[in-house]
This record gives sequence, C-alpha cells and structure tokens, in this order.
Amino acid sequence: MSRVVVVGAGVGGLACALRLARAGHDVTVLEQGDAPGGKCARVERGGFRFDAGPSLLTMPWLVRELLGERVELLRVEPITRYRFADGSSVELSADLPVAHAALEAWSPGAGDDWLRFLGVGAAMWRGSVGVLNGPPPWPPRRPEPGVPAPDPRDLLRVRPWHTLRTLARTTLRDPRLRLVAERAATYAGADPRRAPAALAVAGYVEHAFGAWHVRGGIYRIVEALTEALGEEGVTIRTGVRAEAVALAGGAALPLDGGPLRGRGRVTGVRTSAGELPADVVVHNGDASGRGERSLSGFALMLGLRDRDPDRRHHEIRFPADYDAEFDDVFVARRPVRDPTLYLASSVVTDPGEAPDGGDNLFVLANAPVHRTAGGPDWDAAAEAYEAAVLERLAIDPARIVVRARRTPADLERQTGALGGAIYGLAPHGRLGTLRRPPNAVPGVRGLWRVGGTTHPGGGLPLVLLSGRTVAAEIDRAA
Repeated sequence: MSRVVVVGAGVGGLACALRLARAGHDVTVLEQGDAPGGKCARVERGGFRFDAGPSLLTMPWLVRELLGERVELLRVEPITRYRFADGSSVELSADLPVAHAALEAWSPGAGDDWLRFLGVGAAMWRGSVGVLNGPPPWPPRRPEPGVPAPDPRDLLRVRPWHTLRTLARTTLRDPRLRLVAERAATYAGADPRRAPAALAVAGYVEHAFGAWHVRGGIYRIVEALTEALGEEGVTIRTGVRAEAVALAGGAALPLDGGPLRGRGRVTGVRTSAGELPADVVVHNGDASGRGERSLSGFALMLGLRDRDPDRRHHEIRFPADYDAEFDDVFVARRPVRDPTLYLASSVVTDPGEAPDGGDNLFVLANAPVHRTAGGPDWDAAAEAYEAAVLERLAIDPARIVVRARRTPADLERQTGALGGAIYGLAPHGRLGTLRRPPNAVPGVRGLWRVGGTTHPGGGLPLVLLSGRTVAAEIDRAA
C-alpha cells in the first residue's frame, strides 16, 4: 500500500482520502485553512445556519454509498420556483405528471415541450454516464479487461453540434422555459450561449433523481467525511500550507496556483511545517490552465425574522435581459447590473436551520472573477453591490437579524481558487466539458488532481465521482 498525501480538504479530497484509507493506504490530508470543506462551507450567526457554498444535492446515491446512515437526506419538493421579469412564475417538481400539469396551466404546450426536453436529457445521460463514472475520455486509452469499449453513438447523444442555447431554442417554444433550460450552464460556470449542450444533463439529473437537502445543512457531508476519516485513523492537518510537490532527484513542482507541469516521480510534499514523504500526492486545488475562468458568485446570507409563509426551498428570479448578465460577466468583466438571483431557504425543509419563525435566506448572484483573474476589485465593490442586491430583494430592513456575505475575493482567499472561479476554467465550446484538466498529471508519476476543476467537473455529485475515480486509479496502480 502507498503513503498518500491529499493536498486540500475540499469534498473531493476528503472523499478520495476516505476511499483510499478504506482500501488500506496510509493517508494524510493537508488543509491550509482552519477547517475542512473548501468551497463547501458553513456560516453560523445568531442561531441561523447557512450553507455558504453548495446548497443543493443531486445523485444522492453517491453520498449514501460513501457515508451510509451518517447523514440524513431530505427530499426537496417542489424542486424550484421560477420567477420571470413579466411577473409570472411556475414551480417544477421531480414528479413528472405534477410538473407537466403546472407547466400546461402556466403556458399551454410547455408541459409537452418540457417532457421532450427531458427526453433529450435522458439520452444525454445514457451517453454521458460512462464518461462521468470513469477516467477522462481524453487522451483515449484501451479499456480495462472486462470493461466494454466506448460506444461511438454516445458522442451523438450529447448533440455536440448544439450549444445549450440552441438546444433550448430547438426544443422549447416558450422563451421563459428556455431560461429554465439554459440555467444548467451556470451549474458549470458557463455562458449558455457558448456552453455545450451536454450540460443539459445537469437539469435532467435534477428532475430525474430529485433534489435533496442534508439535515443540518449540506456542510454535514464535510463533517461526516471528517468523522469517517478519523475512524480510519486519517489525520487532517489544518493550518498547514502545501508549498510544492517534491520529485525524485531534488526537483519540485510549486503549488502556487500555476499549472502543474514537470517530469519525474513524486517523493513527498513540502509544507509550511516541513516535508512529508509520499508515494502519491492528490492535489485537491484549482487545476489551473490557460483559458477563460468560469463564473464566480456573490453570496449574501440573511437571517430574517417573521418567515414568509410563501417561501420555497429554492427559487430563481430571472432578469429582463439574461444575455446582458453574461455580457457583464464574460465581456465587460464587471459586477452584473441586473443579475439572476438564486434564493435558497433550507429552513423550509429543515426547520432546525433557523430560530423558530425565522428564515435562513441564502442569495447568490452570478459574478465575474476577482481582479486577480481579470475581473473587478470585489473588495472595493462589495458594499455597494450588497446594497444593490438588498434593494432588488425588497426585504424590510427591520426583518434582517443577521447578515454575512462571501464575495469572489473571499472565495479566492478561503479556497485558493484563482479569482474565486468556482469551476476553474469555463467549459465553453461544443466539447468544452471534455477539455478539463485530466486527473493524472502528465509526466509526473504519482501526482493526481481531484475536485471540481478537473474531470468530471464541478458540483457536489461530480466532485464525489472525481474522488471515486482517482481513488480507484491509485488503488489500481498500487
């Protein structure tokens, strides 16, 4: 068995570490922050609890297979209420007959169109599941014994000739429903006009397998992973910064946010507390590379008194000009003037997340990265932008008990993500999802990447899949 050092205690790193420890490897986890979790974070103020990062879980079997009964999963219904600039709204359920009826009542014909769109997503899922569950498809390699060769028809199922925008327009007639479909691009940090149609899979998965919350908050996944690692004898060393990966012969690869390039064999990790020997290093950090950075986000957390009885667990409020939002992010590189607002109020499903009668409202606006990656200076812009978001929400200030925020600059400082880009490189281009940095670092034996900026992508389910894939590859090579 190998000595493994996992650099970074995000969900991907923790999940990979747990699988390796259960397989008998000697594992140590390093985290430069004062707590594990990375982008999956918790904020607590005055009895209100907020998930400051991911606030929705899909593909729940990935959590169950790793953590069993350590966490309690609660189904969220309806999945989301969508509000549009014309004042209309519609709620979508994972129950197809319910969703169909709601859509038909809202816009005749929209229910049938939505079923057709989900049918396209189902075909894409069948074409993608082998890639999501296995190693990166590029560069191609011979399948393992007993594993069937890739089906070339799978590439056609993801409709590479379409962007998400053109797929929505050829499938859905109501322009408002197209916005719902295009929203899936932001799950990977992309502009729907340039995002591959394959990202429609994210929307399909949400409706096919449901939306889920974890009792006590999504951060309970981090806590449960940490507990399980402790039972396996794994040490998580917080407050320790990994500075470089040591290679045989005395060379080293700096872990300074630049691309990991070199040749040789891993021998350890140089840290702020000295050098740790290792046969294998798993880097759960930003898989940097050349290219456009993904979306970041401006998060505002509000503890409110007098909960709105009409509140839903998830709500999306679209602006009048969706294209202007992405022009602001990816072209002008400025705070979005009229952003889509994502609202999550987990207390609707999990009353323990706020004091009696209170509301833990999490608000997220799409945002360009911080100035360190070519965007605005979010430290300077934060106060004014918070005021603008509060004005858009139109909440009586007297109801606000506590508030906190997490800007792209905060995200960069807390997680090391360049510019606060949530998903690393933006997956733009019709095959953009296939161009993520691979898990195995080319030319360096024993060095691996895990997490949302490498294969198979961002979001909790894919990060968990990344941990499973990397652990399996390391175990196979041991």
